[in-house]
Order: sequence, then structure tokens, then C-alpha cells
Amino acid sequence: MSSLVEQGRWRAIDVGGAQLDLWETGPQTDKPPVVLIGTALTADELLPVARLLATELGRGIMSYRRRGYGTAGSVAGAGSMRLDAGDLIALLDELEIPRAVLVGVSYSGAVALQAAADHPDRVERVVAIEPPPVQSASSNAFRVANTRLVSEYEHLGAARAADRFLSRLMDPHWRLDVERLLPGAVAQVEADAETFFAADIPALLSWDFGEADAARVTAPVLLVSGTASAHWFEEEIEAIRAWFPHVSHVSLANADHSMALTHPTEVATAIAGFIRDVAD
Repeated sequence: MSSLVEQGRWRAIDVGGAQLDLWETGPQTDKPPVVLIGTALTADELLPVARLLATELGRGIMSYRRRGYGTAGSVAGAGSMRLDAGDLIALLDELEIPRAVLVGVSYSGAVALQAAADHPDRVERVVAIEPPPVQSASSNAFRVANTRLVSEYEHLGAARAADRFLSRLMDPHWRLDVERLLPGAVAQVEADAETFFAADIPALLSWDFGEADAARVTAPVLLVSGTASAHWFEEEIEAIRAWFPHVSHVSLANADHSMALTHPTEVATAIAGFIRDVAD
């Protein structure tokens, strides 16, 4: 278990075939809780944002690690967005939560959108921070990049392939940066890398979310991007934002795809403002 507990507590929840590590804090009120979904590889990336939201909002805050991350061990075989979305709804069922605000970043942004489309009655609001660019003009380049990641994994193994990936995504000193921002996360990344390559990338490459899926989302949606991110994430938001009946977009200055770690205050402020604007 990670050593990231400064407030709140961790516990393991069985959702029928999968064990999910859940961090939770905040008061139990009649307001829907905010559920932050663990993303791919850096599973606890949203935890700094969760801690800030706990001080900003008078409601329950939860952050969980998806199937194959944390104490549950790695997943064998390809995953799917619908499987992850189903796990999320099973978690809400186990906790007897009728509706929730969903927050995801990158891969888990896709999980949040898929859950909101498949189970609109269970979702109060949706925040997707730079969801995967699989519908954008750069989708082919993105898919090729992910196919190359799988090839590196097959030739080098999970740990070395993860190091190469994060060295390109962040910088060659990513271990120092991540450990400073999220103590304990480097060991967690190395332990979870197998799930990222064997389950998450195939799930991402097979994700077929489209305009008809988005039309089923009845909850207000906030899409968040960073001005310093790769162009394909902004292209993705431009491609999908018109699909949703109720959508907002926030672009954070000087933030890149790691914004949940590097700019947690700005991310939390945007999320809190969105929740207050539509809920309070």
C-alpha cells in the first residue's frame, strides 16, 4: 500500500471479481460524493487533487485504483473501458452511492465518459482531464505511438518500457519529479507497469466511444486541457466537445498532461468551480 495518507484512509473493496483500493475522506452528506478514478500507470495521479477538493467542497471525496493496480496485483489479459466503467458502477453499488461526480485524467477520463454514457442515471457530473485522443485528427499518430509502446514492452519488459515511456512523457529524471510530487509513487509505478501494458493499452486502442455514446451522457461535462500539452489532446477536446448536450471547457495556462501532479491547485479550483456552478 502506498504511503500517501495525509488525510483520509485507504481500504480494499471487493466488487465481484476485482479488488479496488479506495481512499476516502470528507463528510457524508446528501450531496453526491466526488469519485476520482485512478489512471493508467501513475495510478494515484489524482490524489493531490482529491486532497485539495476535500478542503474545498463540503462533501465526500473518494479516489480509487482500478482493477490490476495497487494491492490487487496485475491483470492478465487485455482490459476494456466498459469493464473499467462496470467496476466503477459496482464500486458505487457496494458503497450504496446512488449518484456521484466522476473525475478522470487521461485514460481514466475515458472511463468516466464511458460510465456516464452507459449509466447516465448514476452520474451527477463528469470531469475529463485531457481524455485519450482517439477521435482527434491525430488519432492515427496516437494509436501508432501506443502500438510502439506495446512493442517496447514485448522486447524490454514492463519496468524498462515504463521507464522509457515516462522519460519521454515527463523527462529523463521522472523518478525524482514523481517522487517529490507523490511520495511512494515510483515503486507503485514499477509494480503496476504490467497492467498498463498488458491491459490498459489494448483497452485504449479498442475504445470505440463516439457521438452516439456522448449523446447518452445527461450529466454536465467539464473538459480540461493544458496549454503546454501535446497538440493532440486539445484536438481531442475540439473533436468531442460538441457531442455532449451540456459541456464546458477550461484550458490551464502552462500546464501539460501531468497537470494533476504539477498543477493540482489549478485543477482542483477548476473542478470545484464547475461543481459549485451546476450544483450549489
